[in-house]
Amino acid sequence: MTKPKPSLMEVTRAVSDCASAADFQFGEDTAVVAVQHMLWQTVDLCEAIVALGVRRENIFAVGKVYSNSPVVIGTLRDRGITVLPSTVPLAGEFERCFRSDVCELWAVVKQKLASRKIKRILVLDDGGSCITSIPRELLDRYAVCGVEQTSFGIFMFEVEPPPFAVMSWARTAVKLQIGGPIFSHCLLVRLESRVLGGDTLQEKNIGIIGLGSIGSALANLIARQYNHVSFYDPDPGLQIPLWLQGRIKRVGSLEELMLNCDYVFGCSGREPFRNQSLPKYRPGVKLFSASGGDQEFGPIVDDLKLRPGFNVAQGTWDITCENGPSGPISIGYLGYPYNFVARDIEAVPSDIVQLETAGLLAGLIQARLHLSFVERGLVPNNGVQRISPEAQQFVYEQWRTVMKGRRISLPEVYGCDPSMLVATRERWWFSENSEPQPSSAYEPSGILEEAMARLVEETSTIGIERERESNLCSL
Repeated sequence: MTKPKPSLMEVTRAVSDCASAADFQFGEDTAVVAVQHMLWQTVDLCEAIVALGVRRENIFAVGKVYSNSPVVIGTLRDRGITVLPSTVPLAGEFERCFRSDVCELWAVVKQKLASRKIKRILVLDDGGSCITSIPRELLDRYAVCGVEQTSFGIFMFEVEPPPFAVMSWARTAVKLQIGGPIFSHCLLVRLESRVLGGDTLQEKNIGIIGLGSIGSALANLIARQYNHVSFYDPDPGLQIPLWLQGRIKRVGSLEELMLNCDYVFGCSGREPFRNQSLPKYRPGVKLFSASGGDQEFGPIVDDLKLRPGFNVAQGTWDITCENGPSGPISIGYLGYPYNFVARDIEAVPSDIVQLETAGLLAGLIQARLHLSFVERGLVPNNGVQRISPEAQQFVYEQWRTVMKGRRISLPEVYGCDPSMLVATRERWWFSENSEPQPSSAYEPSGILEEAMARLVEETSTIGIERERESNLCSL
């Protein structure tokens, strides 16, 4: 098993140091409630939160059964953080069990905080369920703000708006354009190691469901290995990125994709097979999820588990069914995101994924600053809000420096577009590629984003660039 790494890591420390230099503190009267992958990066994040003033006994968390590391859970508990156990569900029943775990998390929070001097709660969510299920009693008693780290959670909020403001790390330029290639690379490495015995995935017919951040990054990595890549996306207005045009093919339906591919990757972040019959497919097709939970292939699992020959391998959690409606079919790792299949303390190496860890820390800092403005009556506490472009740029610059120090080429390893990497030198790139986009329905909070910019600008090139812009405007 991989040896745990010391905290804080470089990028997380840089964000923490910025906050400390600006006299920022979460405060001992702040609690943090989190749904997090129980991986070593979560230890790093919790230590950063503690360093900025949150008491360990006021941090409460629950993991997801498919990414829980017993070593990490034990480490967090040893350090005084409350981590609830995760229910182990049957095939296709993750969401029901997970929601029960989240409800239990809130019950514990309510009971523990009742006798403590807490004024506010920050909710760090992974999938939207924790934010949308907060008990009314807690909303009435505490000031609450959230951070959402997955697109699935943001999509959920489109149907069920959150009961308080949520900072969207999930749809930042950094998460979508830089994080997507990292997590896609990890998934491909896992598949080649565990399914192909170390061989390269090549000269196969590959299907991608959803050409968003993960889907386009995975399509790029797989296409450059001489595979034939097709994708299905229900958005009629979707444009294939320039760097993928001519390299991948669009198909008109899920059934067409399933009939023509040896491997199909679910990358939609939604529920693509919901409310429809199981499509025909190529016998022997292998399905892998790049999303969260098991919703990508949930209806397929529900259909197969009623058929003879349905089997879940104990060691790998791989589903096989020889008697599917179109013949043999398999689903890797119970339909859970395959990059977590190793169930070790790391999915992506922690020094690589600290881009995500530091981004979540920045999101929590922004959420706390937001509540300080709410308490003063300066901003309302509602809606999904973007993460400050300046904060994103700072996190990215620090991480890019670390990658250079490790001699990691982002284009060569992760397939990042070189022209995009050039564009990341400018603030506008982070603004234009983050959601929600400014519109008649959403206007970024100027007072909040200015506070975040001040927090990071003294220790980065951002302050220099902002000063140059100001000087140019005066000429």
